[in-house]
Amino acid sequence: MTFWYRLLIRLATPLVFVYLWLRGAKAPAYRKRWAERLAKQPVPAQARDGIIIHCVSVGETVAARGLIEAILAAYPQLPVTLTSMTPTASDLAQKLFGERVFHTYLPIDTPGAMRRFFNKFSPRLMIILETELWPSMLAQATLRETPMVVVNARMSERSAKGYIKYAWLVGPIWQHVSFIAAQTQLSADNFKQLGVAQEKLAVRGNLKHDIQVPLSTFEQAAQWREELQRPVLLAASTHQGEDEQVLAAFKQTLSDYPTALLIIVPRHPERFDSVAQLIEQQQLGYTRRSDNEAVLAKHQVFLADTMGELMLWYALADIAFVGGSLIERGGHNPLEPIATKTPVVSGPHVFNFESLFARLEQCQGVRFAKNSKQLADIWRQLLAQPELATELATKAEQEFKNDQGATAAMLADILTVLAAPDNSAQRTMFMMKTENPDKNTTIWFDPDVLAECSSSYFEAEYWQQQNKVKGSATGRSTAFFVDAGEHGLLLRHYYRGGLVGKFNKDRFKREPIPQSRAMAEFSLLLKLRELELPVPRPVAARHVKAPLWGYRADILVEVIPNAQDTFKVLQQRQLTAQEWQLIGKTIRQLHDAGVYHSDLNCHNIMLDAAGAIWIVDFDKCGFKQAGEWREANLERLLRSLNKELNKAKEANRDFHFDETRDWPLLERGYRAN
Repeated sequence: MTFWYRLLIRLATPLVFVYLWLRGAKAPAYRKRWAERLAKQPVPAQARDGIIIHCVSVGETVAARGLIEAILAAYPQLPVTLTSMTPTASDLAQKLFGERVFHTYLPIDTPGAMRRFFNKFSPRLMIILETELWPSMLAQATLRETPMVVVNARMSERSAKGYIKYAWLVGPIWQHVSFIAAQTQLSADNFKQLGVAQEKLAVRGNLKHDIQVPLSTFEQAAQWREELQRPVLLAASTHQGEDEQVLAAFKQTLSDYPTALLIIVPRHPERFDSVAQLIEQQQLGYTRRSDNEAVLAKHQVFLADTMGELMLWYALADIAFVGGSLIERGGHNPLEPIATKTPVVSGPHVFNFESLFARLEQCQGVRFAKNSKQLADIWRQLLAQPELATELATKAEQEFKNDQGATAAMLADILTVLAAPDNSAQRTMFMMKTENPDKNTTIWFDPDVLAECSSSYFEAEYWQQQNKVKGSATGRSTAFFVDAGEHGLLLRHYYRGGLVGKFNKDRFKREPIPQSRAMAEFSLLLKLRELELPVPRPVAARHVKAPLWGYRADILVEVIPNAQDTFKVLQQRQLTAQEWQLIGKTIRQLHDAGVYHSDLNCHNIMLDAAGAIWIVDFDKCGFKQAGEWREANLERLLRSLNKELNKAKEANRDFHFDETRDWPLLERGYRAN
């Protein structure tokens, strides 16, 4: 991402909202949910740490349906969020997947909006359909080491030249993508020209070849045909300037087939009313799908003004005209009517799907019409010769029957980038619950441990009144050990340290709730346990807005049974060589996973009765790229051991640590392969 891109995208942002407002004059949904366009909307905690799939519009959403279903099945423990740019795609996503996915608009690609977006969702993986890749989005993914996979990707020679020409503006974005599943070898070659390495690239075909029409759709279409008992023509995904030609062709067809019914499906919902006016101007009797009325003999046109039912109309039709092709729009996907075994008719302008239509033309599986007269002639011919119509549909189906398998191949690629969880006992943010006891308080908790979680659970007095406080641990503050039945819990309030802590005991500067102290530690512990690292199980966390300024925070974690921190153990006895080496090996486990512990000391390393080592207290910790911090972590631990040794000597107490004897043992465990 270049300076010029950052400048221009910021300057363009007001114009985007002007466009949305103007577009909203015909489609009011464009004037809604503007906070999402800048990533300023609230995001549920359960949508964090999951997979984001970006389908810019309706076409990509339809194409990706099978892949999205496969991802939902492969990652049942992770949230899946669908993003799009249009209200129609949003409506379709909710209709197809309901509450199984979250949905939001992808924000405008400013650095600030994308930073907020990634902060709020903290995705493990982003999947982009086709070529909807944005520089600021990719910059954030790269910064956070979030894999970015582009599937069903297509790159024409013309588009590749455009990326090369404007590299000064957008930067070398394609080289930073984790993996690209291209539709064709031609697209793959063009991606190589843009600098994509061979090992990050594969030809996987087109998801649209894998369209699976549900049996229920065919059954519903058969029921409609039984009730209608008349020829049905379909004009699908029509555009302005095309509807007039379609209606003119249909009026010509009516002279030979007076009982024929035309189903017309405008591409954009904001045009439903204007198309209805066109039908009235042509003095054709019609009804609208949204009216929910029966189609009667007096109805010559059926205006399909709903979303998500196009496959039903394809399955119902005797012949399908695929729109966007009588005008220079570039056409739409012919694979959908092919999937329903419906004969395909198109206009001449099909450059958006040039290779598909070229194959259809070569196998004689499509008819082309240049104008309304030719369209009427084709409709009449195919209605008069149903065997010819069947032959047309069969040839098209046979041409593409061996092109399936893209969904399975792309899912395999995704699983290579992000392995599916193999432990059903693992817990993720998707499984957590949120409570808001009042407007200032947010609680996250694991319902597998606590059936409910009120604010009182974070007050030591609540547990003391029930005689369930079984002990405490002191450091900067007091942490309480709580007997919660099957689970022993540790309750810890967050305090400030150093000089600031003398004046401000426990208030922290306001920040987004997911990045606040308790919530960040809670979600981090979940991730570390997914990695099977030896850390305590998080149970609940609380964020409370303090009066006037800042917030306070608390956390509940599960107590590690029969464990003591190494400080207490060293007060009692000397650690064995095996124990020192195991401590080193455990620290190395964390470091190999890229886990940075901000306060690694002898109080935060636990030894249980079985001899296992645990690491605790992950406040202000996180993931980091490999670097000098690893050695600094070890040095911090050594300083803490020597500090406690010196304090013990001054107080004439035992502390069984000898740097010359013990530290090489820890390092041996850390350095061991």
